[in-house]
Amino acid sequence: MRICLDARKLWDSGVGTYIRGLLDGLHDINAEIEWDFIVRPGDENYARFSQLKNRLHTSKAREYSLSELFSISKIANRTSTDFFHAPHYVVPLNLKLPFVVTIHDLIHLRFPQYFSAHKRAYARWMFRRVCKDARRILTVSQCTKRDLISEFGTPEEKISVCYVGVSRSYSVPVYEEEISQFIGEYSLPKDYLLFIGNLKPHKNVSGLIEAWAKLPDSVRPVLLIVGEGKKYRLSLERRIQSLGRAKEVFFTGSLPEDSMRPLYRCATACVQPSWYEGFGSPPLEAMASGIPVAVSNRGALPEIAADAALVFDPGDAESFRHALEKILTDQDLRRSLMEKGLRRAQEFTWERTALMTLQTYREIIQKD
Repeated sequence: MRICLDARKLWDSGVGTYIRGLLDGLHDINAEIEWDFIVRPGDENYARFSQLKNRLHTSKAREYSLSELFSISKIANRTSTDFFHAPHYVVPLNLKLPFVVTIHDLIHLRFPQYFSAHKRAYARWMFRRVCKDARRILTVSQCTKRDLISEFGTPEEKISVCYVGVSRSYSVPVYEEEISQFIGEYSLPKDYLLFIGNLKPHKNVSGLIEAWAKLPDSVRPVLLIVGEGKKYRLSLERRIQSLGRAKEVFFTGSLPEDSMRPLYRCATACVQPSWYEGFGSPPLEAMASGIPVAVSNRGALPEIAADAALVFDPGDAESFRHALEKILTDQDLRRSLMEKGLRRAQEFTWERTALMTLQTYREIIQKD
């Protein structure tokens, strides 16, 4: 089979991780696929491309632009591939190929207050269109599948759930030299409470700060917040200052991939307090690193974490605070979560993602 994949988001934090992981998994299972990759100029030399049978096509089209909707389909239509795979919800117009689309979440519709009227309208139009016209829809969780069915009446049989994977690198031991180098490079203390994700409102970093600040002094560790979000960071820092905790909170911005392993290993616990997630990789990465995890009971987080995380209600301030105190102080609970977390993380591999995706690809080909 020959597939055209829109890989222009190769280095995005979310969709890019999905693209790279899926290609890694398909390579590792020796999937017999020939590829046409549509990429950004400069990404042609990505190592994995050269290890797969491929033809490369570059596009300078701006994301979410009118030109993107027409120029990408023009490239794809010339490839004569069996079908087109869009790795997120944006699918070009005038596409003559059958297409499969991966939908990660419906954040624009679940929390419309965080987006402009234009972005909400664009997302709703595109979601409705792909739900109607896609040959198959891949979702990264049962939660996102339910959202699509609820919001658009998408036939259940049209949607395949393909969980994303966790890199095996998180299970590799981290040596003391790496930890010392990491701590020194970023001037961090050890044994911090860790949050990883962007700072957009649905991530609920403000709620995390409030719950963390209410912990007893004898319990409260330093809080480390890792992720981009300059637009929202200033208001968070102001609140931290008003609480008198400015010296106890560190913002690092996003970190390079080679810093992630020691980042997790130096944490005392990892917390994901989001109001909504279509999947949620940081909790699984923390589990694979042997770190106890607490997650909110919203979106896909309890589905992904199962019984391997402490689950709390982010809308209940006392429940939130109590969960943090418990995961920091209850040694029996911590040991249990670490053991369960290691087993749970092993269920999410990119090879498994690849096998499930390949099965969907084959079903599309067979129906044609």
